[in-house]
Amino acid sequence: MNVFLTGATGTVGREVYRALVQRDVGVRVGARSPETVGEVLPDARDVAQLDYDAEPINAAAFEGMDALFFMTPLIENQVAASCRVLKAAVDAGISHVVRLSSRSAAWDERSELRAWHRDIDEAVRASGATWTVLRPSSFLQNFITYQADTIRTMSSVIVPQGDGLISYIDALDIGEAAAQCLVRPDLHGGATHVLTGGRAYGVKGVAAEIGRVIGKPLTYIDIEEEQARAMMLQSGAPGWLVEAGLSVFAHAKAGGEAAVDPALTRIIGRPATSLSDFVERNRDAWR
Repeated sequence: MNVFLTGATGTVGREVYRALVQRDVGVRVGARSPETVGEVLPDARDVAQLDYDAEPINAAAFEGMDALFFMTPLIENQVAASCRVLKAAVDAGISHVVRLSSRSAAWDERSELRAWHRDIDEAVRASGATWTVLRPSSFLQNFITYQADTIRTMSSVIVPQGDGLISYIDALDIGEAAAQCLVRPDLHGGATHVLTGGRAYGVKGVAAEIGRVIGKPLTYIDIEEEQARAMMLQSGAPGWLVEAGLSVFAHAKAGGEAAVDPALTRIIGRPATSLSDFVERNRDAWR
């Protein structure tokens, strides 16, 4: 089996790559700048140029591939661009698409990004290929991507989440689930899977565990939404991405992000990675 992999250098994509390689699946990595792939995935040998902004999309890049792991870049025109890529892939003969969406796409009517997710999900379902849609909850890796600097320099985690709980998921687990859905369309075709961790945590609990492992106490600073919006906009994040993040924090504060779904364990055949195991594996990220 051969899989075309988008988003391979990102948080989830690199885990999908590793899980597929472990299964001896042929992987072709699509990237806007193929020369950068080797920096993240030095053993990747089959790399094709894929530019979501290109018109038309080069369908030849997908030739010989059986399945597509379909992530979309964080760009404002992602719906139109993604639909072009999807059509090119299916026209080239790809018969199964595993789409990485978001759990928030099921409830978030506030942000543009979630509406875009829903539009792309529907395009996948209507593509003519068999499909699986994965909707993961917030990543444990967010405490690295967005909080590592404040943990290192201020011994703090700063988010507007109140006492809300989130069933955070490890991207490693998403990678394993995606790989399983890619190689077994007979089991997962036509399914929309919500993927969560095995337990919901508040930020205080996550901060306490990180602090325990790295050997210094951390403070949770619960800021107001307006403060968070100003900080995120000042960092250069586009408004539509800021609002998508804030909607998740607000939903968590209202109790909407705590639910744990059993789908992940059914797909990968083991419990979700625990918070303790995640923190132990990534302890150097906060030092």
